Order: sequence, then C-alpha cells, then structure tokens
Amino acid sequence: MRARFGRLVELDNHLGGGDTYQLYVTELSRTESALQTMSPRTAVARGLAELASQQAQQAGWAAFDAGFNDAAHRLFVYGKQAAREAGDRALEANALVHIAYATNDRGAAGVADAACDALGASAPPKAVALLESRRAWSRARSGDRDGASRALDMARVALQSDTGSDPEPSWYSWIDHNELDIMTGRVWSVLREPAKATPPLVRALDGYPAHWARDRALYLSWLADACLDAGDPESAIATADTALDLATTVASARPLIRIREVAQRCVGRGVTGGPGLLARATAARAPIPVKL
Repeated sequence: MRARFGRLVELDNHLGGGDTYQLYVTELSRTESALQTMSPRTAVARGLAELASQQAQQAGWAAFDAGFNDAAHRLFVYGKQAAREAGDRALEANALVHIAYATNDRGAAGVADAACDALGASAPPKAVALLESRRAWSRARSGDRDGASRALDMARVALQSDTGSDPEPSWYSWIDHNELDIMTGRVWSVLREPAKATPPLVRALDGYPAHWARDRALYLSWLADACLDAGDPESAIATADTALDLATTVASARPLIRIREVAQRCVGRGVTGGPGLLARATAARAPIPVKL
C-alpha cells in the first residue's frame, strides 16, 4: 500500500489537483478500511495511521491546488489527527504547516511557528528544511522580513546537514536545494525585494522539467512580480504570458489566480500590455471539474 501510494504521489509533478484528488482519496479509503479491522495498539495499526495521515495530507494538497479550500482544510485536520495517533510528531507538524500554508490568514504565521516548534530535536533534517521553508513563506506573507529570512537560513542549514543515508517518506523526500531556491525566490518576491528574488528563481527554473507545467507557471508568476518590482515591465508581461500558456494546460487553480494578480499589478502601475494580459488571464480557464 505504501509503495503504491508513493508511485501515485509522483503524479503530482505532472498533473493538477483536479486530476489527482480522487486518486488520493481512494487510497485513503482503502487504508481506512484496513484500519477498521485491527486493534489501534498494534505496530501495523500505527503504520497504517501514519500512511492515512500522508494520504489525507496529499489529498488535501490536491483539493487546495484545485481551489477547494474547505475540503483541503478538513483533510489536513484529519491528517493531523491520524499522525498523532501514529505517534509521528514530524508528520503531525507537517499537517499543521499545511493548514497554515493553505489558509493564509492572519494566524498562519503563528500556526507555522507552532508546527516547527512541534517537530522536536530528533526530526529528520529534510523534514526540518521543508517546514522551515513553509514557515518562511507564512512569515513573508505577514510582512515579517526578519522572520522569513531566519526561517530560510534554518531550512538551508538543515538541508546541508542531511546525509541522505536513511530511507525517506515521500512527504518530505522531494525537498532539495532547487526547491529551497524556489521558496527563497517566492519569499523575496512577495516581500518586494527583486534583487534577492530573481537569482534563485532563475537558477531553479533553469533546472525545472518543461512538463511540470503547474509549478513552472506558478514560479514564473513570482518571477514576473520580481521583474515588475525591478523596473522591467516588459519582462514582467512576457514572463506572465509564458506562465499563462502553461496554466491553461493543467487542472490547478493556483497558477491562474497568481497570474491574474500579476496582471492586476501591471494594470495598477499603468504598464503597457497590462490590460491585455489581464483580459487574457481573466478569460482563461483551467481544466478543473466543477466539483471534486
């Protein structure tokens, strides 16, 4: 069951949440059925609870990606409880930081802080790196430059300390220096510091596969913002247009939301081409079902 789910998680690199949500929910249902047949005190039951937490969090991420935030929140809460039942502090903390990442409300930074504090000293370095990078994002969204910078530094230190010698669960195995560059660029882009945002975004995007359409579209949108803040509106429009072409090919709500925000900023600054970009982005649709 764990191996099958690991293979399905790989689909998230290629497809949007509108395509993957039902797959992950189905896997969660199978794990729940298995859990109902055994005592919760056994090692096997704890392993299944851990797997259920991962599946719930992945399904929640797919729901969030497709724009169904209420469903995402319910699944993240479920994942948090399942991780607690499994006795996995790091996985429980990850569910917390998912809630902070997806809700993005005033309390998100505090929730992200609580998640990182809950990790414990024995947490795997990559788990620390992942959660600290997401704390950096929540801090950036709240306007806390110093807090965001500290969290990025902690993520980098944790990643550098990873030996790569132990098997890693899929929920944090994907974090690497390229992904940390992406988060670094996004953090400094939202904080309107293009000189710090542009180099890591460009560096990371150069290594991103062309068929990862959703992620490329998202990260190009932050690069477009950085171009605009750097006083290069022509590059901002061109970069956002490239992102828009990618965004309409994948069942994800997030890229189009981001590109529309970039377009609105361009219009607000009187950028030539801004109204046209906004019209194209407003008219564009991602191939997402009406309901999951």
